[in-house]
Amino acid sequence: MSLETVSLLKCLSGVDGPSGYEDEALKLIEEKIKPYADVLKTSRLNTLIALKRGEGTKKLGIFAHVDELGFVVAKVEERGFIRLEPIGGVDPKVVLSQRIKIFTKQGVASGVVGFLPPHLQKEDQRGKVPSFDDIFVDVSCSSLGEHVSVGDICVIEGECAELGSKVSGKALDNRASCAALILAAQNLQAIKNRADVYFIFSSQEEIAGPGAVSVAYELGLDEAIVVDVTHANEKVPQFPQIKISEGPALAVGPVINREFYKALSDVAKRNGVKIQLEPTPGRSGTDTDEVQITGSGIKTALVSIPLMYMHTPVEVADPRDIEETARLIALASTI
Repeated sequence: MSLETVSLLKCLSGVDGPSGYEDEALKLIEEKIKPYADVLKTSRLNTLIALKRGEGTKKLGIFAHVDELGFVVAKVEERGFIRLEPIGGVDPKVVLSQRIKIFTKQGVASGVVGFLPPHLQKEDQRGKVPSFDDIFVDVSCSSLGEHVSVGDICVIEGECAELGSKVSGKALDNRASCAALILAAQNLQAIKNRADVYFIFSSQEEIAGPGAVSVAYELGLDEAIVVDVTHANEKVPQFPQIKISEGPALAVGPVINREFYKALSDVAKRNGVKIQLEPTPGRSGTDTDEVQITGSGIKTALVSIPLMYMHTPVEVADPRDIEETARLIALASTI
């Protein structure tokens, strides 16, 4: 694990970019990948494309979505309280007792999701799991609280931190994969890529993924690798456990092209890249599902970085898994 990878991961986690509002994150990614790209462009749906030219044998697209979970202000109540609706799959339990950043027209306001102390709770309240209908954000203490309005975008405030050899923070789904793409582009300075490689940092995956599909259609790709995260250290009875610190997981199943999967598996073995196997019996829940049926069809593979505590502000990833992912997707361009 290099300190460069840790620094990159913390930097990417630290910027805010909920679905549809990825501008700040994309600006940082463009800055990081620019030294390794021959061409940079942004699509109409705010997806960043970085091309590394090869021998032109084929077009290989490598996708990682940039967006994170967030909220929109749905209602402004009296006495400095606001109501939220989630952008993406946010569990309301995660929001309790958190600090919230609200992006108003006048600047960033602060709010807190307070919670009634146990001393004051009635007995029937103690076992209740609140929904978003029950959650209020208090902005009365913020100097910009009075400027909060319906439609303002919000995120949970969180700082990325090192936990031993691992990193914990918000938005590692999917900034961990964005880091892997940047490192892979860096690796291609020392590897001769046969394919023209398009590193694609897509928008709005958490709300159906139009950013990836539109670019896949536009570029007319021959092959695609979607890089995302998967649940680590979670025991599912019928499937093998994906473990953190054991390398990326290579998906196998109906939405994965078998020929391309075998080629990736073989190149990993030849080069000593540590990989795991992840059965995917149906839809993967990633951009893979739509990218592989774009146009007349694209040979698509899914590579997933093990992640703990997904869709929370304290997601945990191992930078070594990210580096192994970068090695694998860089080597894919030589197939």
